Amino acid sequence: MKINRQTWLLVSVIGLVAVIGLIFSSRSDQSENINISIKNSNEPTFGTVISDEGGVEVAVTPINPSSGSKEWLFKVDLTTHSVELGEDMTLVSELILDSGEVIRPTSWEGSPPGGHHRNGVLEFVGVSKTVSGLTLKIKNVGGVLEREFKWNLK
Repeated sequence: MKINRQTWLLVSVIGLVAVIGLIFSSRSDQSENINISIKNSNEPTFGTVISDEGGVEVAVTPINPSSGSKEWLFKVDLTTHSVELGEDMTLVSELILDSGEVIRPTSWEGSPPGGHHRNGVLEFVGVSKTVSGLTLKIKNVGGVLEREFKWNLK
């Protein structure tokens, strides 16, 4: 079978449009990922703590929990293939200081409720007093009543 020049050109253009569409589609999927970097390299860094229960993996990384910071930020990634992630992260999260004081988040900047992959940043008002330990609790995600993420700051 011989393909004429016009048919070959048409097939090539359709293929090129399909490839370009795939490239832009994958870029828009990636735009939902929120990348946070620590602004001051002199500040301590804290490891990511992961909870993998109830078919949902929740990974939390503190960004800047140090006394004197105006806000404390926690990067949160939620991944599942079994349940809908529809929680309002400001309602299901709380930060507990080593003194027992409970702080509610002021905002969630990230993926809206829904879907199987969410990420964003929980923001809390910073604490001016010295704190030696933090516990972030996230409740009722993936049927797990409470997940605890703990860090020692000293």
